[in-house]
Amino acid sequence: MINKGLISPLYSRIESEINNYLTRKVEISSGVFFSQYKTINRINKFKNRDLTGTKINPDLSYDYYFDIISPRADSEVKNLRFDTKHILVFSQNPRKDFPAVFVANAMLKSWMAESGEDLELKSAVEEFTSNGNIGFKKIGGGYERVDMSNTYITNQKAETINDTDLIERYDMTASQIKAMDVWDDEVKDEVIKNLGDKTYTAEKLTTPIISTTKKYEIYEYTGEVSEKEYNQIKGLEGGEKDNYFLAKVIVAGLTQGGTGKKYTLFAEKLKGEISDYYIYAHRGRYEGRFWRVGMTELLFDHQIRANEIGNQIARGMEWASKVIFKSKDSRVLQNIRADLDNGDVVITDDLSQVDVRMKGMDQLIGDWNRVQVDADKLSNSFEVVRGETMPSGTPFRLTALIDANAGKMFTLLRQKITLPYKRVFREWVLPELIKNLKGQEIFNLLGEDETLDQLRELMANKWYVDNLVKIGPHTRDIAEAIKAEKMDELRQKDPVIENTKEIWKGVLPRLFVTITGENSDAADNIQDMVQLLQLEQDPMRIAFLLDSIYKIRGIPVPPLPEEAPAETQLGQRTGGVETPEKREIKQPVIQ
Repeated sequence: MINKGLISPLYSRIESEINNYLTRKVEISSGVFFSQYKTINRINKFKNRDLTGTKINPDLSYDYYFDIISPRADSEVKNLRFDTKHILVFSQNPRKDFPAVFVANAMLKSWMAESGEDLELKSAVEEFTSNGNIGFKKIGGGYERVDMSNTYITNQKAETINDTDLIERYDMTASQIKAMDVWDDEVKDEVIKNLGDKTYTAEKLTTPIISTTKKYEIYEYTGEVSEKEYNQIKGLEGGEKDNYFLAKVIVAGLTQGGTGKKYTLFAEKLKGEISDYYIYAHRGRYEGRFWRVGMTELLFDHQIRANEIGNQIARGMEWASKVIFKSKDSRVLQNIRADLDNGDVVITDDLSQVDVRMKGMDQLIGDWNRVQVDADKLSNSFEVVRGETMPSGTPFRLTALIDANAGKMFTLLRQKITLPYKRVFREWVLPELIKNLKGQEIFNLLGEDETLDQLRELMANKWYVDNLVKIGPHTRDIAEAIKAEKMDELRQKDPVIENTKEIWKGVLPRLFVTITGENSDAADNIQDMVQLLQLEQDPMRIAFLLDSIYKIRGIPVPPLPEEAPAETQLGQRTGGVETPEKREIKQPVIQ
């Protein structure tokens, strides 16, 4: 029974953690204080090009924003080159697992095309570069990105996600709450009835927004919970207060809306560590705080100084562009431009133009250039990286050296985001795609029966190995006959391939996801195979090498010609070994 409106110490603990995150700073080293919440808010101000909240100064001058961060961030995103085409499933044993690898890749590409994953990946890279941090959360059917502005890290000094608890904040509608199948139905009705407000906020402390429908503030806590706290929110008695374990708890009514009652919508013990449910990618190195430095924070001071210089020049140029005259003669007109007509003659002894040229322009331009050069060094965004022409006189070899070293940095940054993404696809996405895979789906997806037949062969081989003890001693010919009969049995069971889950359980641990070329060892072997093909004379060995190349590259192996004799086909399957004449084989009965 879930706790409905009762008081629990866990509620107070969650509220206290939220308040500490929003209002307090942590001392990450002697005299150095940090607030992740304030840092994220400041990053958002720079990303929205509004540092003061107003563009008009008290003297009525306009406050310009000279954006030097976005072009450098865009340059890094462009050079990271992370797209759906770079995501590939591979196996360390490509010959044995080729059907499974081929099907897994086809399923993954189809899912990415249907789910809009291409745009999601590009958006993720942009967030990773700009913020310096990006989080992924495991959900039913795959994953979703963490909203960093509404995620509270309870231990801001944590080096990894396993060193802290997490609290996520959501503003949900009644229909969204109803759609949560795993939440307690009775408690959902209570929350919708007693809580809710027609105002909501984008973040916890932002200005309320008026809505025509009610919103419900929901908090999801993932972290350590004592047995006593867990029993209380589940409506149970007893429990050790010092016995802690990992749990996920979703609550409503903590700080906003309705009657002030607090409800637990969902509570579940979790296995493993938090990193099994949340994966984070960090751009910068660990400096005593969980939130690493991204491109925007890296260039905070450079952006502020660029704005100062740009606005100083703008205000100075406004004065310098004026044409002003001076004279001691009071008879001279007050405004020559307005009071004189074409052809008028001005009679005066000392009429002259006032020099209003801006002083210090050269120094400001020099300081601007210095800021730009330093920003390029920090952000790894030199002219050659941005695709611009290098300064006149720059040696060609120096340009190539700068480009090569910049590429090494982008390789490191690409690995920092793709290595966590590998875990996301391998551990969260891929198992969901293949767990209920049907033969008809494979055929519709691939459009060819050969690969489906190879998957049946993989299933037949697994069945043969699992039942090897029951079959007992037998010859190689009998083994081939047993497998062939099993293949025929599997063909008759289509369009739904039975026991697919068992097959994938055996294959999935051997499957890996590569984004940055971790399968290059297998691909490099192709060069050796190509050289061997030039030296090899035996047709069977040439066919073997070609089949290996096909499988490594993910190309379906061509079927044998139908007119080829059965002895030849069997010989090719057995690597050229001469086979005896076909004879009737009695297959053992398998229970």
